[in-house]
Formats: sequence, C-alpha cells, structure tokens
Amino acid sequence: MAKNIRLRHIIGKAGDVAIQLRSLHFSQFYSAKGWHPDINAYRYDDRIEVCVDLAGVEKADIDLKIHPRRLVLSGERRTPGPCCQGTGCREVLAFEIVNGPFERDLELPADVLPEKVTARQENGMLFIELPLRHPES
Repeated sequence: MAKNIRLRHIIGKAGDVAIQLRSLHFSQFYSAKGWHPDINAYRYDDRIEVCVDLAGVEKADIDLKIHPRRLVLSGERRTPGPCCQGTGCREVLAFEIVNGPFERDLELPADVLPEKVTARQENGMLFIELPLRHPES
C-alpha cells in the first residue's frame, strides 16, 4: 500500500512538471546556427525534390549550396511585421515567428548533378529539384 502511495506521488509530481514545461516558451532558444526550417524531401527514379518552408524569407537572403551528396541551405529571416519602436507601441503581445539566421544541412542518399539543380519560390515555400547523376531504371 505504501508503494502505491509513493508511486502516485511521483506520478503527480511528474504531471506538475509537465504542465509547467508546457507553459514555457522556448522560441527564443536556438542552436548556434539559428533555427531550422521544416522540409519535405522525396526521392524519385530520376531526381530528389525538397520543399522548404521559408515563409517571409526574401530570395536574396537565401544561400543554397549543392554538393554531389549534400544540400546546404542557409540564410536569414528578418523580423516580420511592424517593429515595436518609436511612438505608439506599448508592448509586444506575442513574438512567436522565428527569425534570424537559419541553416539546414541535408545528406542526400544518391549523387546529384549540382549544375542541373533548379529552385523556385512559391507561396513562402522553396522548391528544389535535384536531378540524380545515375537515374534508376
């Protein structure tokens, strides 16, 4: 019986910690290389396609390096929206959109042709098409 009470106490304390952690905002904590944009990546018989969520990032602020088996995407997203400086702004009510430098380093499962890579930006997404060096038959 005493073991059940202690176990319930421990479970209760763990639940309290979980509730406290859930209320914290970790958005200000990034690795030394900044934040990491989300990606979807697909392999086809003749290419690899990568879609990167870069909403609010200007084309001029994106650096894309392609190696035969690696894609390195870096850049910076400037703070979107109005700045709370000067007259009128009393307080920041929410500041959740991640900004600052970013980087994604993606190891590719096959050799690609860096000179034939194409990329386009559409609706805040960056679409990268990487033709394979030796397409599968």
